Amino acid sequence: MTIYRVAAFSVDGKGGNPAGVMLLDAPETATNMQRIAAEVGYSETVFAVPVDGAKMTWRTRYFSPETEVAFCGHATIALGAVLGRHVAPGAFKLDLNETSITVAADLSPAGMSITLWSPPTSSRDATAKERDGALDLLGLSRTDLDLRLPPAHIHGGADHIVLAL
Repeated sequence: MTIYRVAAFSVDGKGGNPAGVMLLDAPETATNMQRIAAEVGYSETVFAVPVDGAKMTWRTRYFSPETEVAFCGHATIALGAVLGRHVAPGAFKLDLNETSITVAADLSPAGMSITLWSPPTSSRDATAKERDGALDLLGLSRTDLDLRLPPAHIHGGADHIVLAL
């Protein structure tokens, strides 16, 4: 098994946000992917298994060192780069746990560019339970909040609580 270490959003190999990428021939267990992600040690490692013979559709899962996550943008960009180099340039459908997205790899004399079509986004006011749970987790209180931007529940591939302080 090859683990690619790719810095998404880098220029000329400098900067960026690192992610682990594994292209698998067959599905791995969640336990094994979790172990591998912990060994890689990056904030996320993405695992992809081809769904079709043309390798244009991939079953994709993301793991942090501690848990599976629903979606990770920079790891998806890194996956697009690996697919573009090791499969072929083009658009790839990625089937995630909760949605499907597309990532495309385009090669040019200047290098590779990756385009990500994100999952559908949504937002709403956070419930009192969500707000208070996030505050407790962070060791904050309601007096720490800047209510000019009320607490919100947002979704862009993964659920998040936004708190303005």
